[in-house]
Amino acid sequence: MSPYKYKCIDDSILLPFLKKYVFSVLHHSIPYGVPANYLTLVSIIVIWSCFLYIIGVSTPDDADIIIVFFAITIYVIFDHFDGLQAKRTGTGSPLGEILDHYSDVFNGSIILYLFFRILQIELSWIFYLVIWVNLVAFTITYLEQGIRKELYFGKIGSLEGVSMILIILGSIMTSQGKNFWLGDTLFDIPLHVFLVIGLIFGVVFTVAGSIRRLQLIPKTFIHYFITGSLLCFICFYYQISWYISFLVINVYSADLILKSMKFHLLDAEIPRPDLIVYMLFLFLIFQNFLEYEIQIGFLAYGLAVTTKLLWEICQIFYKLRTYWVWWNIQ
Repeated sequence: MSPYKYKCIDDSILLPFLKKYVFSVLHHSIPYGVPANYLTLVSIIVIWSCFLYIIGVSTPDDADIIIVFFAITIYVIFDHFDGLQAKRTGTGSPLGEILDHYSDVFNGSIILYLFFRILQIELSWIFYLVIWVNLVAFTITYLEQGIRKELYFGKIGSLEGVSMILIILGSIMTSQGKNFWLGDTLFDIPLHVFLVIGLIFGVVFTVAGSIRRLQLIPKTFIHYFITGSLLCFICFYYQISWYISFLVINVYSADLILKSMKFHLLDAEIPRPDLIVYMLFLFLIFQNFLEYEIQIGFLAYGLAVTTKLLWEICQIFYKLRTYWVWWNIQ
């Protein structure tokens, strides 16, 4: 395995301001001894706890809006604390990078789910589309990192997107904001549709930027995008339950992203698309003749890939176990 060195260019328009006046200021309250990975785990636990809580809520009320707002805020803060702490203590490692960045793949989808629930948007085709295009941006970013050996975040990225979500959630806490976002339309089109269009344009710029820097379109990405788009369409066409679709779309992308990270950090084989998905497509073909319960096929695929990912993550953590720090000694 090559010597580890974290290389990242972050051109985020908000990061310089937030890092100077928010993240760095609050980070002073974190003791030197606390390992960076602990801070990453805090962000993961907070956002996943909120996710599991909101799943059990039929219709979010004002208290739920506040819970989601503060859960996302804490997540964003601690998601930046870990990098500051790793730099402060000199404990940056491939283990920390995987724990931080790979968890963000799922956390980003969770934040979008929470946003949809608070805005009371139906979890239908537009939800699948938003989750999918967000994952496309993550995937091309880490494929590019594997090729160029450098991580790049553009001017408009996840930090700007999450900040916009927090602003909207904050406004919904007021009666005027709630009426605006939950009731008003523009040209008889719900306002959230324009947010989705903005997200799509952002992803287009992200993909175009990666292609421009690479000066090619990775064949793996072409295969991933076509197959994943088909998978997303099938979830909507067959009216697969939102939670099964959420699982399937996420783990399909997460599989390729993990392969890209292993290729970059662990000198693993060149990332190739998931072939298990074709078993799902075969299932759909045979389903027309044998009358299987189609939801079961999608759930089985999602659980199979999840099991595969968990096994690979366990192997990665075992291989990189020497990088785990229980407490920093100054």
